[in-house]
Amino acid sequence: MDKASRLLLFLDVVEAQSFSKAADHRQVNRSVVSKQISRLEEELQIRLFNRSTRSLALTDAGREIHQHALRLREVLEDTDDVAGAYQDGPRGILKITSPSHFGRTYVAQAVRLYMERYPDTQVEVRLEDHLTDLIGGGYDLAIRMSELEDSNLIARPLAAHRHLICASPAFIERHGMPQTPADLSGLPAAVYSRDGFILDRLRVCTESGVEEKVALDSRLKVNDADVLIGAIKSGACYGMVSAINIKDEILDGELVPLLTNVPMKPLPSIHLVYPHRQYLPQKTRRFSDCLQEVVGTPPVWEQRIPGFENMYGYGSGCSA
Repeated sequence: MDKASRLLLFLDVVEAQSFSKAADHRQVNRSVVSKQISRLEEELQIRLFNRSTRSLALTDAGREIHQHALRLREVLEDTDDVAGAYQDGPRGILKITSPSHFGRTYVAQAVRLYMERYPDTQVEVRLEDHLTDLIGGGYDLAIRMSELEDSNLIARPLAAHRHLICASPAFIERHGMPQTPADLSGLPAAVYSRDGFILDRLRVCTESGVEEKVALDSRLKVNDADVLIGAIKSGACYGMVSAINIKDEILDGELVPLLTNVPMKPLPSIHLVYPHRQYLPQKTRRFSDCLQEVVGTPPVWEQRIPGFENMYGYGSGCSA
């Protein structure tokens, strides 16, 4: 094993946070991994890890070498991608991270489509509702549904992310049909909430084009979209939900959109995010195409809400 190969093995250990797990991933004995990392430390004349029976942590030198090793892997992958552009189809393992609900529904469909079309590929999916380190985790693709931070990552819009206010017919019968945001004051609301993020304010656009935030009386806060929708359907509360989470509840009359004439700001668009690389691998490009096909244009979830394109001022300058 040469130095470059040892550096790639070093990356496996860092990402697995374990010599044993890295060995399992490589399908070799743990002693082989330990020996090669020791050889790498000898060659570099530095200690890469502080090790104990229970923990493994990078030294300061190890953290700096880790950054160089990441660049080495990127260069090698770019080389493969250039060669792959001349091949018949994608190859290798595609590693994806996605928010849970979106992943269970749309990413899962796209994975099935991708693997049917490209049977020589493998896919690894991680469903996580917190931002992951795309580079450090070795991901080829991430689905982001939040504000994008400035970075060296490449982002491509996938679909609009819009929300609506809705309630069950029973709730409307009991409390009446609201005509303005003020009519919601004092009524029990269910909202989505997780990890410091909470969707508990209407971002209303005034006639002058200024955004105004209207607080909801959040009686229920929940981090699961299905539980949120179920609570609203029960008639216990109304709620503001992402259109992505709507299935056939509006078509079936179980939920009724509220305040559809009130212009509102949409949520940040859904993006596909890639590592900053000169050559986008075929496997990533082809999966992105599959996901776009599954999502559709306009997105399939908006197609299940009759007249949604004319609700809440979406498409106007106010909601841009």
